[in-house]
Amino acid sequence: MAAQRTGYSGVQIALHWGIALLVVLNWLFGEGMGAALRAQLGGQPVPVSANAHVAFGLAVLVLAALRLGVRITQGAPVPPGVPGSLAVRAAGWGHAALYVMVIGVPLGGALVWFGANLLMLLAGGHAAVALWHNYVMRDGLLARMMRAR
Repeated sequence: MAAQRTGYSGVQIALHWGIALLVVLNWLFGEGMGAALRAQLGGQPVPVSANAHVAFGLAVLVLAALRLGVRITQGAPVPPGVPGSLAVRAAGWGHAALYVMVIGVPLGGALVWFGANLLMLLAGGHAAVALWHNYVMRDGLLARMMRAR
């Protein structure tokens, strides 16, 4: 029987504090990201702070994925307290929420930063196909979205 872990590994500790630092830096560099995105889409220069925010966000995503992988393979120490108690369950929920956020928020930001043009391409293709159906195929497909029935 393996001994119960009493602490986190050095890798887990380094990843934890690296992610914490990057999250704080990203928060500090996050102001004006809407204006930076509009500048990028308009072909204008993007402020250095926006590029730092994107880089830090991608780094959070990579480190969080690594941290999750290390946690799955190495496990974690048993939390203090009575097993199954509200406090222990709340700690588990809190950690799960942190993992969801440190992975989900950078993913969402990456989708916005890198995916805005993709969204426009998909939407334009969607509109082109609808117009094709309406004016070439003449199958009434576009009318389904023009008036309720």
